[in-house]
Amino acid sequence: MVRTARFTEDDFIEATVALVAEGGPAAATMQAIARRVGAPTGSIYHRFESRAAVLGAAWNAAYASFTAALTPLLQAGRPCEAALAILPWARASERRARFLLLHEPVTLFEDTPPPPPLRAELERLEEGFDAAFRACIAARGDGILRDEDLARAKFLIFDAPIAILRPHLQRGGALPPFAERMIAELHAGMPLT
Repeated sequence: MVRTARFTEDDFIEATVALVAEGGPAAATMQAIARRVGAPTGSIYHRFESRAAVLGAAWNAAYASFTAALTPLLQAGRPCEAALAILPWARASERRARFLLLHEPVTLFEDTPPPPPLRAELERLEEGFDAAFRACIAARGDGILRDEDLARAKFLIFDAPIAILRPHLQRGGALPPFAERMIAELHAGMPLT
C-alpha cells in the first residue's frame, strides 16, 4: 500500500515564510520549520536538501507572487499602477510581504547559497521582472534608458512604496490607509518622463 505524503513542499514553504516574517532568518531552522508544520524533522529533508533549499524555495515563491502582481502593469507601461499594486499584494498576505520586503536574499543565504536550480529560478524571475521594468521606462520616454530615468523609476515604483509600508510591516500593524494617496502624489509630482 502506498502512503500518501502528509506534508507537502508548500506546507514547509509557508512555514518558512511565517517564521522569517515573525522572527527573521535565524528563526527558520529546519527543526522550527518542521515543528511549525507539525511534521517530524526528517520529513522536511525528504523534500529539501538543506535549510538554504527551503529558504530559496520560499524566496522564489514570494518573489514570483510579487512579480506576477506588478509585471503586467509594467509591461503595459503603467508605472503608477504597478507601484500601487504593491499594496493589495501586501494586504493579501502580510506574512509574505514581511518575508520579502523586510529581508534581503543576502541575509537569508549568508551561510550557504540556495542550490543551483533555485538560484537559476531566481535569476529567471529577476531577468523577467527587470525586462518588464526597463520596457516600461523605455516606452515612457524616447527609448533611451538614462541612469537618472532608471533611478527615478526605481524610486517611484519600488523604493518609495516599500519605504511607506516598511514601518507598518515591521510593527505588524495594518497597512496605512494613506499609502495609496502618497504613492499617487509622488507619481504626479515626479513623473517619469
